[in-house]
Amino acid sequence: MKIKLLILIVAIFSFISCNDIFDVSPQDKISENDVWEDESLIRLYMNACYTSAFEQGLFRTTQIGHATDELHSIKGSVYYYLITRNELTADNISTIHSYLNNWKTAYALIRNVNIFFDKIESAPITESVKQGMIGEMTFIRAFLYSQLIWRYGGVPLIKNVYGLEDDYTVKRDSYDDCVSYILAELNKAISALPNQQTGNNLGKVSADAARALKARVLLYAASPLNNPTNDKAKWQAASDAAKELIDTRYSLNDDYRSTFIAQNNEVIFAKYHTQASQLALSQQVGRNGDHGWGSDSPTQNLVNDYEMSNGQMPFLADGSVNMASGYDAAKPYANRDPRFSASILYNGSVWMGRATETFSGGADSREGPIDNWNGSMTGYYLKKFVPEDIPPTGGTIYPTTPWIMFRYAEILLNYAEAQFMLGNEEVARTYINKVRDRASVKMPAITETGEALKKRIQHERRIELVFEGHRYFDVRRWKIANETETKNIVGVTIAKKSNGEFTFTPKNLITRTWNDKLYLLPIPRTEIDRSLGSLTQNNGYN
Repeated sequence: MKIKLLILIVAIFSFISCNDIFDVSPQDKISENDVWEDESLIRLYMNACYTSAFEQGLFRTTQIGHATDELHSIKGSVYYYLITRNELTADNISTIHSYLNNWKTAYALIRNVNIFFDKIESAPITESVKQGMIGEMTFIRAFLYSQLIWRYGGVPLIKNVYGLEDDYTVKRDSYDDCVSYILAELNKAISALPNQQTGNNLGKVSADAARALKARVLLYAASPLNNPTNDKAKWQAASDAAKELIDTRYSLNDDYRSTFIAQNNEVIFAKYHTQASQLALSQQVGRNGDHGWGSDSPTQNLVNDYEMSNGQMPFLADGSVNMASGYDAAKPYANRDPRFSASILYNGSVWMGRATETFSGGADSREGPIDNWNGSMTGYYLKKFVPEDIPPTGGTIYPTTPWIMFRYAEILLNYAEAQFMLGNEEVARTYINKVRDRASVKMPAITETGEALKKRIQHERRIELVFEGHRYFDVRRWKIANETETKNIVGVTIAKKSNGEFTFTPKNLITRTWNDKLYLLPIPRTEIDRSLGSLTQNNGYN
């Protein structure tokens, strides 16, 4: 719908930049009271909250992967890498996209959710519909607060709508108090919503979406960053929350790659797209030999971390080749974990009817004959999420790839981690091996114990959940970022020899440094100033 309002209801929709929410007649008669007297207008208000709360997650401007070693941007814009270069401050954080630096956008949306709660009780709609709406918006508010605490730590819990004359000098609540509030809200949502949404309701939040968020919130709360005393009760709560969804309505999709292209029984909650969304994913990440931009390019760091098909890592900790793995430097992409070729296009990958050419001078290189000003800077292209039958340009059909926020594999890995931390190593191995035993993956079972098993659990999340927005938070909650985030971001230069063989030479793209302050983002200085000093800044940011 692209109808512009003649009167913009700023008080209600201040968080919406586009004027395309209502299609009503006459358009100059809408008032605030009209909205809360009409069920369809209330639903449109809620839909706008959905749109703002759940970003699509696939474009380079929103990919948290650029703040890790998963992805590198074609342009290498400075603001993508303020974190990886240890240049982040309370002043320049405002240049980071709101999907990561979401303080302002989250609180603007929380205000609008609070307005909903102020108005909905008196709305003349049936009680069953009203309670369902309340359940949905309760989830959205809990989701927004969870996103805030994972980025900034404890934040102010704003539960009411502030007026112009109210005191805005709020203080931060503790992390644990925020978690307690979020869990209470999620329990309310669970009691008000159906387990799953289907048919025309697909895309609305459900009780299972709330259960999945609850499991992630509790897992993060139990982790070393937020649980320095290793309180086992927190790990038990995380385990119990994950177990609620295990062996219920979900199963691992046999085909790993297709999991991310269309609806399947592994998806618990996703944001869906239609042709009207005009999602430019294929153009954004496509090969430049097909006139794509290659914006979200997987790094050599990530490629190196895919196991060989025998379950061995190709490289040892010191960077030397693991001879037991069978890795061949002349054929670096052969015999790898099947999730590698399902997620990443590499030199020689067949895609859209031809082999990918990222060797120097190849069609998909930055020196290629087609778009030599464009293309991957790492030597790789993103394949996960991308439909093969939709070219980057020249067509009128757009991808409708869903952005999956919660899926069953994550729940299994959450449970495995919590069980390990509770000392139940056999159970942990069982559930991580369920993920590895997916029909299209069939990687060897993990058999390690102790610290080695913990590292395998962490590594499995890196591979299974790659590009889905987990890695940034995982390395922080585990407090291992001082190890993982100090390795420079690397790509590869590929040269084609006269006999048709290739050589592969690593190339440094970003020199990374780490500071422990980066375990949390700074609160933007403007917000500290507006609070007149009532908000305290995170450690390390002046």
